[in-house]
Amino acid sequence: MYDDILKEDGVWAAFGLHPHNAKMWCPQIERDLIRAASHPKCVAWGEMGLDYGKGYTKASPDVIEMQKDAFMAQIKQALKLNKPFVIHARGAEMDAFEIMKTKAPKDHKIHFHCYSGSWKTAEKMMEHFPNMYIGVTGLVTFNSATNVTDVARKVPLERLLIETDAPYMRPKNANLVDRNSPRSASPSMGIWVAARIAEIRKITLDIVLIQVRKNVANMYGI
Repeated sequence: MYDDILKEDGVWAAFGLHPHNAKMWCPQIERDLIRAASHPKCVAWGEMGLDYGKGYTKASPDVIEMQKDAFMAQIKQALKLNKPFVIHARGAEMDAFEIMKTKAPKDHKIHFHCYSGSWKTAEKMMEHFPNMYIGVTGLVTFNSATNVTDVARKVPLERLLIETDAPYMRPKNANLVDRNSPRSASPSMGIWVAARIAEIRKITLDIVLIQVRKNVANMYGI
C-alpha cells in the first residue's frame, strides 16, 4: 500500500512501531518494518519509543518492559539501515534518553517528536546528541502547555522542527481564522505552530520558516 503513496511527489515516509502497540512486536512485524524502512523514500524509523501515560492511563510495569524491548530492537534495526530516529516519549523522556545513550552513537540524527517535557531535559539530551532536533506541535498554542512554551522560547532555532501531529492537537490560533474548518488538525496547519513560535520568540515568521526548512533538509535529507 505504501508503495502507491510514496510514488507521489513531495511525499516521504517514516515507519516504526508506536509504543502503544509494543505488545505487537514480533519477528514478523520486525521483518515488515525492515522491508518498509528499506524503501528509497523512507527517510527515518519511527515513531518509536516509550509512553508511560498519566493518571488512570499510566502504563503498567509489564507494558513498560514490552515498550523498552520493542524500542531497543527498533533502534538496532534503524542503525543497521542508517535511518534517523523519530522518537515518541510521553512521561518517559529520561528513560528514552538513557536507552538511546546506551544504544545509539552520539552523532546519530534524532527527531524528538511532539516534545512535551521540560527545557532542562531537552537541553541535556541535545548536549549529548548534537544532531537531535526538538519537534514542537500545536500544543504550543495553548496557554496551559507551559513546558512546550518554555522549550519553544529557548531551543536554538537550528535545532527546531515544526509539527502538527495531525489529526491531533489542532492549533488554537487556527480557530481565529476559520472556526468552520474541520476540528482535526492537518499538515497545512503547521504555519500556525510557526506563527506562535515567532510570537513567543519575538521574531518574524519568515525567520522561523526559513530556518526550520533548513533543519528539515539537515535531518531528513529532503
